[in-house]
Amino acid sequence: MSRERKKLISTDDLYQYMDGAKGFPEEIGTAKIRKEKSRNDVLYYSWDLSFSQDTAAKKCDNAGLDEVQIIFNLNQDIEWQVGEDPASPRFQKVVMKRGEVCIYRNDNIGTSMFYPSGRHYRFRSLQMKTERFSGLLHMLFSEKEALRIEQMVFTRVEKTRITPEMFRILSEIDSADRYAEYKDVYLETKMIELTAQILMKIANGEDKGIQKKEQNIDPQDRLSIEHLREKIQLVPYEDYDAPSVAVKLAMSLSKLNRLFRQMYDTSLHAYVQEMRLEYAAALLVREKINVSEAASRSGYSNMSYFSKSFKERFGISPKDYRERKVLENDL
Repeated sequence: MSRERKKLISTDDLYQYMDGAKGFPEEIGTAKIRKEKSRNDVLYYSWDLSFSQDTAAKKCDNAGLDEVQIIFNLNQDIEWQVGEDPASPRFQKVVMKRGEVCIYRNDNIGTSMFYPSGRHYRFRSLQMKTERFSGLLHMLFSEKEALRIEQMVFTRVEKTRITPEMFRILSEIDSADRYAEYKDVYLETKMIELTAQILMKIANGEDKGIQKKEQNIDPQDRLSIEHLREKIQLVPYEDYDAPSVAVKLAMSLSKLNRLFRQMYDTSLHAYVQEMRLEYAAALLVREKINVSEAASRSGYSNMSYFSKSFKERFGISPKDYRERKVLENDL
């Protein structure tokens, strides 16, 4: 299908599909969109989109809002445009490659994105008021450096690579439900941490090492490893014996371990242990269960190993952690 015959939808429609006010039209494709909101009104969106025909999503303005928007492109190269008048100094066409994050100021300007059909698109995004973003910027950097970054972000779209550390934080935000009554606090801290990571990356401009590190990964292998990481994040207590996982993914054990470390800067075993320990910590607080049950439900069969690993991760024994958190919650 040519671009002249592409379907046009508004970005506002996409938000209504997310909120349930509209059902996503079957003739266009499918959309799974989820929103999280921190206690200080920082918004986090998870976008999972597929289109059966070429589609352009267009937003004419930002409803009078002045926001900084951050978009994480997880799996497909895509074309994007900020502004409508090529003569405007804010007009910019952007090719956002998979594995890149873009940050820009939308002070009520129009944007559009073109989605070729037959592809699956996965994004994460953050939105916060420009005033709050500036406050965070001036808290993290010197006055001179903060003003320099503002000049960059407020005048054009800035791009950098999504680092393994950013992927880790995205995973933690995606699984924030496990923290129950502490979810709002957890989301707030993780969103700030993620924004800080991006700002420091832009300020330092250190992309070459990451690009070299991630080059030549087969797209299907990348997708397989991404799906594996997401599954570990959501169900860390399952068995992730590396040889068995490698067989399921139709790759050698050495390739599995190499790609996982290459993409996320940690080993498969270390990532599984990290997710299990976080899950166990959440169980201890949320359900107030005993230590042995938390260990078992998190995928641990060896209590001594669990207790030792937990203390190394949190600096306190599982029992003391539970008692301290329960006491804090009761104050």
